[in-house]
Amino acid sequence: MSVELPVFDISKPLNESSLTSLQDACKEWGFFYVTNHGISGDMYQKLRRFSSGVFGLGDEEKMKMGASNYTPRFIASPFFESLRVSGPDYYASAKSSLDAFADQATDEEFSELMKEYGKRMTELCEKIMKDILSSFGDNLHHKYYESEFGNCHGYFRINNYTIPLEQDHQEDDVDLLEGLGMHTDMSCITIVDQDDIGGLQVRTRDGIGLMDINPKDQALVVNVGDLLHAWTNGQLRSSQHRVVLKRHSSVGNRFSLAFFWCFDDQKVVFAPDEVVEGGKGGRVFRSFKCGDYLRFRESNEKGKFEKVGHTVEDFARTEDRN
Repeated sequence: MSVELPVFDISKPLNESSLTSLQDACKEWGFFYVTNHGISGDMYQKLRRFSSGVFGLGDEEKMKMGASNYTPRFIASPFFESLRVSGPDYYASAKSSLDAFADQATDEEFSELMKEYGKRMTELCEKIMKDILSSFGDNLHHKYYESEFGNCHGYFRINNYTIPLEQDHQEDDVDLLEGLGMHTDMSCITIVDQDDIGGLQVRTRDGIGLMDINPKDQALVVNVGDLLHAWTNGQLRSSQHRVVLKRHSSVGNRFSLAFFWCFDDQKVVFAPDEVVEGGKGGRVFRSFKCGDYLRFRESNEKGKFEKVGHTVEDFARTEDRN
């Protein structure tokens, strides 16, 4: 079954009704769509074509990009590999990964694309974040956006999902394979630009069911991450989600671009009193430094590589709210 998420035209100011719908979506699912976002299909296709060339290289060649830039298969999943490009200097980050291949013309083209893509995605995140804050009240984004979110930064994961041929020979009747396991995002918000293959699923609030989030033409998928979940005192939901693949699909690889917009590592995450008072109950999370939480997630065995196990709920939830 699929969930019908609201779609917001992000190029226009959202009216009161739309802001209410936005907050409802963030509370119930933690996911929504945006359109008229300024990210052209042509730019997406250029990045896909280039990335396909990189992912098509041999494993030994790809590993030359370094562990911080390239995640090979079997780290998170046997079907998933990822190229990371970090901001704020997306050009330099992309170029540092690709210098290993000694193709200056290709390096330059891709690095320029990532610079432009990163700039537009950053602007988009700023618009979305201001709308989310506005959904709490007229003055919240004016009061807190600059002081709380003004130093946010972003990074990309360019994701490639491939089903190895040997999987077709397994003697079982499981049609769906887990391309990327259940996890929450270590971000304020995440924006996903994906192809039309589908496979993204979100866990329902009761923790029992899974709902498909289908690709929508010319729309990007946005979801709430752990950092915003904590900053809003748990009012906005950082949902567990995963990617599944069809074993016998004939459409080829699944490709997506995920942009994670995060607090800087030194930022102390603590919900403002008026946000806490606007919800139900008392304060849910203690204050914590963003970098400490990221290290907790990356080093904790159960939370390794963003898999659900220990999340911000385990890391910073106050003892009297367990």
